[in-house]
Amino acid sequence: MPTHTVHRPAGADGSDEQWDAADDRAVPFAAAHIDSLARCSGVQFPETVLGAATAALRAGKHLILTGPPGTGKSTLAKLLADAAQEALMCTGHIAATATSEWTVADTIGTSIDTAQGRVFRAGVVTQAIESGRWLVIDEFNRANIDQAFGELFSVLAGQTVVLPHRRSEFAPALSLVPYGCEPPSETEAICIPKPWRIIATMNTADRGLLFTLSRALMRRFAFVNVSSPNEQVYRQLLDGPGRHVTALLPLRELHDIGPAIFLDAADYVAMRNLDSVRPSLALLEAFNAYFLPQLDALDRASSARLLEILDEALDPPEQQAVRTILREFQLLDVA
Repeated sequence: MPTHTVHRPAGADGSDEQWDAADDRAVPFAAAHIDSLARCSGVQFPETVLGAATAALRAGKHLILTGPPGTGKSTLAKLLADAAQEALMCTGHIAATATSEWTVADTIGTSIDTAQGRVFRAGVVTQAIESGRWLVIDEFNRANIDQAFGELFSVLAGQTVVLPHRRSEFAPALSLVPYGCEPPSETEAICIPKPWRIIATMNTADRGLLFTLSRALMRRFAFVNVSSPNEQVYRQLLDGPGRHVTALLPLRELHDIGPAIFLDAADYVAMRNLDSVRPSLALLEAFNAYFLPQLDALDRASSARLLEILDEALDPPEQQAVRTILREFQLLDVA
């Protein structure tokens, strides 16, 4: 008879069903609860974003959060994973940041030579599955998808994959088995729980510059856009010792910059206030450190508007200094 070894994630009870939403120990996986977690962490997200994200995950989709830098995508991804743990959908999460250097060895795993012989070293995907944790991937599209997620692509499509790896030299081959599929014979099956999910983030500013997602892979994910809030929310968030940064809010006319970047700049300005630095100088330093890297080369009209914004925010010595910096970075198109 065909034989196989089945490895189920930590916390499994031996049945195929890994998640019972009716379990009275579980906190409901709902937008309202995630909103509460977010507010406790000092961040806010629109109900439409939280509702869309939770609905997609409950419906069985993996999730990609898109949006401009600084809108809290990574924070939201981790809050969703934390809420899933409270809902008994997972045992926690593993966080990783994708790079262009990623290969299948980093995601699925690879075989390595040891004193005990050739053994399998799990990648982040396999580690997450085997431990019953969700996988949170920042900057997902920085990876070369085919190079980094080859076998995973098939698994997400509902196909069982036999890996070219073994736990040890004399162990059976490993296989990744989607929920509801029969493990292949003569393999050690790594079974994917029904509620297991990937939550990834992607900066919309990266779309034209970095590796793109294939349409086939995109079908395995739901996309939820995490947009910037209105100006009133920014001003509420920045109402503190670093409130001088609100003078730079008009920069959002030139580039969509999320509140997290403004909050980082406000924290910086608050620290410089303790040093008794002039507010204009502290603001210039914050602009250089946090906002300048977000700006691309500007056309003539945008260059003129940028200088207007900075002239209104800065004193004359800093106005001259910032012009020098902008020319060095070749951001201005001026006559």
